[in-house]
Amino acid sequence: MISVSVKNKIILNLILAVLLTGCGLKTNPVAPAPVVSQKQVQQKLTVSVDRSEMVLTWQLQDPGGKMRYINIEKSTLGSAGNACKDCPRTFERIGQLPVKAENNQYRFIDSLVEKGKTYTYRLQLCDEYGACSESQTVETDFK
Repeated sequence: MISVSVKNKIILNLILAVLLTGCGLKTNPVAPAPVVSQKQVQQKLTVSVDRSEMVLTWQLQDPGGKMRYINIEKSTLGSAGNACKDCPRTFERIGQLPVKAENNQYRFIDSLVEKGKTYTYRLQLCDEYGACSESQTVETDFK
């Protein structure tokens, strides 16, 4: 008969314990956070020129109350009439506003503009999970 020492029994039990606890389902899978649908949130961005600034205004209808903040982004093209309209755009964030439940009217002023340039603006509507969806773009020449 083979005799197994106490030391070997402890080692075998530890290996068995590690194998049993290391396998199997730990928790139930969790669905990813829902991305905000553009169909749920209604907004219309407009851009106007006021002296030496661009004034962005929009209304935001968020019936589900899921929106938490709005990123304002801008892309700059070359001079008006001499810009590559089909070239890929690079947008940079120029501001962020919190969504206010009691107010659906928003306004943002971009004072970092130069005469003779073409600017494109868009909004990123972000929900409580940080998932964002982009609005339509609005392009304007600053004359």
